[in-house]
Amino acid sequence: MLIIPKEVQEQNHKQALDGIINHFNDALEKILVENSDKDTYWILGKTRIENVNGKDLVRPFLQACVEKPGLVKESFVYEVDNRRGVKTLLWVMHPDGKLSFPTLGKSISVAGSTGVKSCRRS
Repeated sequence: MLIIPKEVQEQNHKQALDGIINHFNDALEKILVENSDKDTYWILGKTRIENVNGKDLVRPFLQACVEKPGLVKESFVYEVDNRRGVKTLLWVMHPDGKLSFPTLGKSISVAGSTGVKSCRRS
């Protein structure tokens, strides 16, 4: 049995997290550039976790929407206002059913939540 030192495990975790963040930022930047002509739109985001060869692979998914999407399990939504030049994180639906509203600094628990699968693309 291979025992990996805790320091190496933490370093690998940090590298994986940095990779996910970089992938997310690249996808977000691409959406922002592609939709720079729209006054207002929303970005629906989720992560998909796949097990490949015994390792969990986390893939961020982002989609631009011309209409504000409804609540979707384990997702988040940004509102982009190109007239003002701002992007605002409206809400985050956590896997444990907690719904956070960062702009309000509030959270609620959502029991038995179901949501739409996607939104109308821009």
